[in-house]
Amino acid sequence: MIKAVIFDIDNTLMDFMRMKRAAVDAAVDAMLDAGLSMKKEKMYESIFETYWKDGIEDQNIFDKVLVKEFGAVDYRILAAGIIGYKRAKEGHMT
Repeated sequence: MIKAVIFDIDNTLMDFMRMKRAAVDAAVDAMLDAGLSMKKEKMYESIFETYWKDGIEDQNIFDKVLVKEFGAVDYRILAAGIIGYKRAKEGHMT
């Protein structure tokens, strides 16, 4: 008797990288709205450079990029980025 079926949805049921790009785009927009003083394209590129170096599923990516670019983490900007990212990610999974 089958008790459970488990699916890996990363590129199986949905395009993972499309979702990742949209979520990062939303995160950067939210960070800019919260006061990030950097061009959108540069922040977006910096996030993906760090993803390719440290791993695409790095949970501390925004912290690392903020430290790399500004020398410290502004938690208001970090929180805005995380919320923007999660909202966009959830929107792609429905």
